Amino acid sequence: MIEIRNIQPQELKAWWPFVKPGLDTILRKSPEDWIPEDVYAQCFCKNSLLWIFFEDNKPLGFVVLVVRPEAVHVWCLWAAVKNRFVEGTKVFWKTLEEANIKKVTFESHRKGWDKIARQHGFSPRSWVKEL
Repeated sequence: MIEIRNIQPQELKAWWPFVKPGLDTILRKSPEDWIPEDVYAQCFCKNSLLWIFFEDNKPLGFVVLVVRPEAVHVWCLWAAVKNRFVEGTKVFWKTLEEANIKKVTFESHRKGWDKIARQHGFSPRSWVKEL
């Protein structure tokens, strides 16, 4: 069974060797305006939450969340074990529902996320052209 653990700031250094390669993978696939150290700093200062997905005490992936007044924003999402993604998302949604979260947002330059987002009930609200 998959579980989610909220990594506390004092635990971040120990988990960084698992998290940083995932962030590097994200950056190789999608142009972003952040670097992994930004994620570390925001999680360390409690401006963002690092949740790691586990099965039998083995880390499967992570999500970095930014809690905003209007919604929880998924900043980064990475799966080290791809075939567990569907079950992991079920646990993720259940955890958010139990926390009474009503709205979740995310952004991505990657076209493939459009299909995945729609499968999870996301709908586009705005389009942006950067000049």
